[in-house]
Parts: sequence; C-alpha cells; structure tokens
Amino acid sequence: MPTKRPLSKRLWRYYLRAAERMVKVFRIINITFLVGSTAVVLVLISLFTPLFSQAVVYVLTRLPLPNAASSAISSPPTAYVVLGGGLTNDNNNQIVLNSYSLNRAQTAAAAYHDLPLPIVLSGAEAPWLGQWLLEHDIDGLISENASMNTCENARFTAKRVPLHHVYLITDRYHMPRARRQFALNGIKSTALNAPLPVKRDWMEPAQNLTHSRRAVYEIAAYLRDIIRPQNNCRDAKEVSTEQLLTPRGKAQKTNE
Repeated sequence: MPTKRPLSKRLWRYYLRAAERMVKVFRIINITFLVGSTAVVLVLISLFTPLFSQAVVYVLTRLPLPNAASSAISSPPTAYVVLGGGLTNDNNNQIVLNSYSLNRAQTAAAAYHDLPLPIVLSGAEAPWLGQWLLEHDIDGLISENASMNTCENARFTAKRVPLHHVYLITDRYHMPRARRQFALNGIKSTALNAPLPVKRDWMEPAQNLTHSRRAVYEIAAYLRDIIRPQNNCRDAKEVSTEQLLTPRGKAQKTNE
C-alpha cells in the first residue's frame, strides 16, 4: 500500500503549481497591456498623419448599401444632389456659405459644365447654394430648404422630386452615410466627392488632425444610424411641400 506524501509536501506542490499559473496570467496581462498600449500610441500618432483618415475612408466606402429598386439600378443618374455643409458670416456679418458648402457648390458647378443635369439643393443652405450657382451662370436648380440633417436630406429630397439615381455631392467622409440614407429612401447614388477645406499633408499635422476628427465623427454617426437612428429626423409626412419650398431667413447650424 503506497504511503501518502506528507501534508507539507502536498501543500508545497500545490503552491508551486498555483504560482506557475499566476506567473503565466501575469505574463499574458503584461503582453496584452504592451500590445494594447502600443496600438493606442500608434493610433494616436496616426491621427496626426494622413494614414488614419485614409484608412477610415477605405473602410466606410466598402460598407454595403441597402438594395436599390430595379428601376434605380438600370437608370443612369438624372440629377445632381448637393448636400449643404453649413453657413457662416462674413466680415460684414452677412450670411454666406462656409468652406464646406462652397466646395460642394464648386464641385457641382464643375460637374454641371461637363454634363448639364438638374441640380437639387438640399438643406437650410439651399438658398445660398442656389445664389452662388446662379452667379456662376448655372440654372436648372431645384431647392429643398427644410432638411436639417442627413436623414432629412434624403427623405425630403425624395419627397421634393421623384428620383431613381443621382450624382450625390458631399465630402468623402460624409458620403458613405449619405449614400446609405438615400438608398433607404429608394434613391441610388453615384458619389461625387467635394474636397475638404484643408488638404491632407504629411508635413501638416494640424491639417491631418482636422481630417481625423471628421473621420471619427463619421464613424460614430454611421454606427448611430445603424444601432439607434437619430430621433430628430422628421418623417416626410410631417413637412409640407410649402415648407420644402420656403427659404430660411437666418443661418441655421446644421448637424449632418
């Protein structure tokens, strides 16, 4: 009959095994911490380079869109839709397009000269966008003045004029979310990206950070639209055609 090991030896072996397990756990925690810390530091550094915003654009532009109707798939674009990017005040305290909206108007003008199509202006900025385009000898303008965010841009544009396929004009960060909203409202879109006011440049960290902030905002907004759609998006039935046609008299802060 085998003799039992003394209690002290059994306790000692148990202690050694427990210590080995603890060492392994601490090693895993240490490695995880080092990898996580390194990843965080690299991401923070990338915010000041073009890499972060480029990676975000790459991912966002490859996200699937809701299926479009067969009529939208088969038809070519029949209009340009310009989404407002905000308003500001000039040195004389007059309301004018901010740099985001101005870049979108310029993109629409360049596209129109290559291929004249009706231009739908969506958002509170529509009267100012229209004025700028008229001053640059572009007509065929259709305004939707009531929308205050991207969701309403899509809903109210669909109510304002029947469209199946459009050239959608906004900046490249906003574009994936905007295209998704238009697809949800039965409108297929082809992207025409307007430039941001500042360019990405390896030698300009502050400018790169502007792009990174824009990219982070769009990631959060895209996820919000999927997980918990915004509650300040009015249904098209809540807004009359007269409201869509009525220009706003004051600059409104928009929340894309």
